[in-house]
Amino acid sequence: MTAEDNTRDNGPETAPKRRLKRKKRMVRLDGRRLAEAAAGLRKTQGETGGKRGTSRLRILIWGVQIAVAFAVLEHFVVRPFLGRGEEKPRTPTVKAVRIREPNFAPLLGEKALSMKGVHEAEKVGLANLVGLASGSLSMQQAQLTSSDDYSLPVEIVNSIGMRLRLVPPGLVILGSPGNEPGRGEVERQHVRVILHPFYLGKYEVTQAQYKQVTGLKPSHFSVDGSERPVEEVTWYDAQRFLKRLCRLEDVPIGTYRLPIETEWEYACRAGTTTAFHFGDDPARLGEYADTAENNYEGTVPVGLRLPNALGLYNMHGNVWEWCQNRFKFYKGDPSTPSDKNRWYCIRGGNWYVAAAESRSGNRCRLAATSNGNMLGFRVLRAIPEFRPKRAEGAGRQATEEARAAEEGLEP
Repeated sequence: MTAEDNTRDNGPETAPKRRLKRKKRMVRLDGRRLAEAAAGLRKTQGETGGKRGTSRLRILIWGVQIAVAFAVLEHFVVRPFLGRGEEKPRTPTVKAVRIREPNFAPLLGEKALSMKGVHEAEKVGLANLVGLASGSLSMQQAQLTSSDDYSLPVEIVNSIGMRLRLVPPGLVILGSPGNEPGRGEVERQHVRVILHPFYLGKYEVTQAQYKQVTGLKPSHFSVDGSERPVEEVTWYDAQRFLKRLCRLEDVPIGTYRLPIETEWEYACRAGTTTAFHFGDDPARLGEYADTAENNYEGTVPVGLRLPNALGLYNMHGNVWEWCQNRFKFYKGDPSTPSDKNRWYCIRGGNWYVAAAESRSGNRCRLAATSNGNMLGFRVLRAIPEFRPKRAEGAGRQATEEARAAEEGLEP
């Protein structure tokens, strides 16, 4: 067949024919590629057994889980097993502030003097003397000696749960030296003698105790509890409380009373001669008291600050404390008498006034009818059951002279 015949048989190559040929070539090419892909798939399945491939993320997760399992096994099983019988490593020694273990006063038990309405407190802690001024140790030793010699417990509890601490007899230098910051002109130093032991409230009289005896709630700061000191009380209010307490315990009127100014300062100082019972630095007052420098908002529950050597709390700050006697100038003071001499003494400072007014030797006075949210009191319990060994002769005479020297011991 000639070229002419071939042309004649096939006819001229038109555009539709060309498109058809291209489609056939593409189909053949796609078929070839499909066949190659199928062959590759069969090869892969042959190598892996026809199973589905595992992702890299799953392999990574498995590895982490296995590592964690080995760590737990090693820590809780292998290490304790291998370490049995071996000595445990000692904790390295480090420098730290050593907390002193509390010392406790010896209990007298049946040896204790029988006193109406009160009993010996159990497990009585002695004050921690760290940070207190010189003379504190001697006072604490005198407290323990008096307890043993006179069969008087270091701490007693009365019928309403009020706690009182033993104050031993001794000497006290009242007033303050001329160079003491904040000193007043009515603080001339002089020596006085406390002849007999007595008990003084470990804390200021609380609102709960005042209500229990009188049924009244006079305090301004009475929102958050009854363990704050009672305030807004006059000197006469305190006297009514004390008389009712005496009747409640069936003891002679005057057994419970306010401390006279000498007794208050003696107990506050607790053997010290510094501005405060912890020293002269008012910057430390926040550890022991609430004054305008660290409070200026109101009273706080009793016993939150540190005590003095006798175990008495809040002798500085919180509330002013009424004393039994009227104000009297010390001998040699450059002051002139006035009507204010008929006012009664208040001691200790309070939450509202400056630190200088909370000094041990600071003297203030107010009219007996005064009250306020910074005025409270502390109870003294005399010991009429106590009979000193030298009650006759010179001892009795000295007692009478000492009582005559004190002003304002009204019943």
